[in-house]
Amino acid sequence: MLHEIFLIYLAAGALAGFVAALFGVGGAFTMAPALIIGLPLQGVADGLVMHISVGTALSVMVATSVYISVLRYRAGDLQLTLLWRFAPVVMLGALAGSLFGDALPGVVLKMIFIAVIALTILRGLFYKGHATVAGGGDLDKARGPLLWLYGTVCGFSGALLGPGPAIITGPYLRRLRYPTRMVAATASAISGPLGVASAVGYIYGGLNEPDLPAYALGYIYGPAFAGLALGAMFGSPLGVRVSHRIADVLVHRLFISYLGLLLAVMLIWGR
Repeated sequence: MLHEIFLIYLAAGALAGFVAALFGVGGAFTMAPALIIGLPLQGVADGLVMHISVGTALSVMVATSVYISVLRYRAGDLQLTLLWRFAPVVMLGALAGSLFGDALPGVVLKMIFIAVIALTILRGLFYKGHATVAGGGDLDKARGPLLWLYGTVCGFSGALLGPGPAIITGPYLRRLRYPTRMVAATASAISGPLGVASAVGYIYGGLNEPDLPAYALGYIYGPAFAGLALGAMFGSPLGVRVSHRIADVLVHRLFISYLGLLLAVMLIWGR
């Protein structure tokens, strides 16, 4: 059974790497539903499924973020100065969010996850777009209390749900006139520090759980981590290439369609 489930995680990781590179969502939106489906098949207790799903998906984001960041930097999409400004506040928010998530029942985490997907779809349907700057956005304006607020909320919500970088920082960067490919690059890059802080919190929070599956470190499940991370290494380069070949408006529409698919998966299999 473990071999078959590992193949599911491998395929989900490849898709997650692709969408993380294309949209900047970190891939956790794809990984978490795959874990929610796969973990019960392995006999994991229902009360632990959501915590392990979120914790494992967020830890995989560290590996995918580093890889995608290198690809995006080489392609000229990533501003390192912007990343350094976001990273400290994102990590603080993520650590707080992971510890808070450990205190929530799994069903509450699941309801929040579904609600955020639905609200993001609704907001995306009414998105009118923003003008962009040819060489990048307004870097001088990306600083101060507003950036700290968005970064902290991004880290906190991302530690609970996974998609914080794209959903929270995306609108902020678009208002600063960053093109979609640079928004995705920044969101993918800050998924790394978010994932590190979240992983620490989910490992600590799950250490004393008596019913964890074998090969789990806290709420991080080793076999799933390996399969998802390996798959993401294959999918990420394709996502970067596609982002440079299609228009911003099409990327946005594909993102909303992707979220609609995930919402359907969560409503059907995530009950």
